[in-house]
Order: sequence, then C-alpha cells, then structure tokens
Amino acid sequence: MPATIIFDDQVSYVTDPVDPCSGQPFSVSWQEKNIGDADSDAYQDIFDIDDHGTGDSASLQCDPLAAGASAMRSATFTLPSGDYNMSLVINGKGPAMLGNVIVGDCI
Repeated sequence: MPATIIFDDQVSYVTDPVDPCSGQPFSVSWQEKNIGDADSDAYQDIFDIDDHGTGDSASLQCDPLAAGASAMRSATFTLPSGDYNMSLVINGKGPAMLGNVIVGDCI
C-alpha cells in the first residue's frame, strides 16, 4: 500500500489551554500516522476552525513521514469568543470533522 497519512483517532486532539479565552492565543495539537507500507513525500495539512463566518485556518508544510510512523502537529490561533467547528485536511484528503471548541469571554 502506498503512503497513506490519516488522522490518528486513537489519540484525540488537544487544545491548550483547555478553555481558551477570546483574544488570547491557544494551540490545537493532533497526531497523524502513515498507515501505508511506503514513506510519504512532503505534504500539507490544513486545519480549519470556523463558526460559519469568522474563524481562521492554518496551513502546515509537513516533512515526509516514514511507513508506520506517527507525528504530532499543532497550530496556534487567536480568535474572538464563539463556538468553533474544527476540521482537518491531510494531504488533500478530508476534511475530518474534529468537533468544536468554545472560545470564552474570560475576564
């Protein structure tokens, strides 16, 4: 099987801090793995965080991933308060819907 990079759903995504605040940076981290039997070429991830009008996306240029290997990825966002849907496109495949994150009006 050629190189196939997927979201590793055995390791969930994580936001740091867990409860992000409006206007403050927070990171989203996830793990992906190559389930193929060949090494991948370099590829691109696109992580999108959207509340149907506002939000942001991050494009990551990823180094090749060896067959059977896993890699942690992360992106940092600073957003206004809202309930955001998160999705991930890996190497042009997807999007994988990852759920939501609520950015609060922390005072």
